[in-house]
Amino acid sequence: MTDRIEIEFRPSEGAIMRLIGLVERRGFEVRGVDLPQMPTAGEARMDLTVQPRDAGRRMGTLCAQIAKIYGVSAVRAASMAPAFEAVS
Repeated sequence: MTDRIEIEFRPSEGAIMRLIGLVERRGFEVRGVDLPQMPTAGEARMDLTVQPRDAGRRMGTLCAQIAKIYGVSAVRAASMAPAFEAVS
């Protein structure tokens, strides 16, 4: 199952690489990245679509670890239903 994580952070040199690197080191695959425009100057948002590499990985733990990164102001996780194809 894939999940989406919305991360609000202060943009600085290397900030995006730190965030993506942490996600990968914690046993998740990054399946998609979106950087939507923020209305407030000095703030950025990154939406990551991630998938755990094994069943032992927990989104709550990952979000708590992301929240500890310097410059991160908010982290939200939203589960995405797995896609399926109807077979007749």
